[in-house]
Amino acid sequence: MTALIDHMLAYYIAGQAAELSVAPRFYPYGELQLIFEDKISVAVRKFGPKVRKHAKEAGKAFIDRMLETGAWSTTEGEYGGSMHQFQADRFKAVIREEQDSNPIILQAKAEGPDYWDKAFGELVA
Repeated sequence: MTALIDHMLAYYIAGQAAELSVAPRFYPYGELQLIFEDKISVAVRKFGPKVRKHAKEAGKAFIDRMLETGAWSTTEGEYGGSMHQFQADRFKAVIREEQDSNPIILQAKAEGPDYWDKAFGELVA
């Protein structure tokens, strides 16, 4: 991943991800990609189009990380393909762990609210 994608994920995880609520049904991977591309795009829109245009890549990286950590379960479909279901308790735990250990989030907490504007500005300059 690039530094920009890492910062986009950190920004989303530090803020809006903690409030995520998802219907308890199974989703195909492609639908999850679209959902999180949109969520990250909305989260980072204030940083401008140079950041937002990377939302698809960031959304894919986010859902891949959530699948790896068990925040979404995976079930093989009876007719092939995989489906994924939101695991609310595990998701909240993964987000909290990430908020407490991600070096970008920790740096943002230490430097204050201006950190994000400065960081994104430098990354897309």
